[in-house]
Amino acid sequence: MSDHVGSNRLSLIPSNTDTTDGSTGMARWTADDPDGPSLPTVLRSLDDDHCRAILSLLDSPKSASELRDECELSSSTVYRKLELLRESGLVREYTEVRRDGPNVTLYERDFSEITIGVDDDGGFTMSVTRPETDAEDRLATFWSAMKEES
Repeated sequence: MSDHVGSNRLSLIPSNTDTTDGSTGMARWTADDPDGPSLPTVLRSLDDDHCRAILSLLDSPKSASELRDECELSSSTVYRKLELLRESGLVREYTEVRRDGPNVTLYERDFSEITIGVDDDGGFTMSVTRPETDAEDRLATFWSAMKEES
């Protein structure tokens, strides 16, 4: 976490460490996961030009205002697209706590690969591969969830 701590701010953003699960190095979830997003929601977000533009910019955490400036979109459009991407499970939201000013909400892409297939019954399947999270990442997610509930 030392990469994200400054004299005037404490970042609750996950570090970019390479924590892996011995075999694949990635965490997976599928469309069958009751806590995961539905296939139509993911497809709707991937079909949206603005959502794809935002995803391409999220190789590192960014605020909504940074995304607005880089995408040349209105604030309301950026927030709507970020909400759709969060519902799709493709973007994570974090809070950076600052001692010298207001806290800032940052967004980060939360997948490395999406696979969509057709099963034997003619139905569609989906799996999303995510980088494995470590304890520091889970704590950041916990605090972001606490912020949403307050």
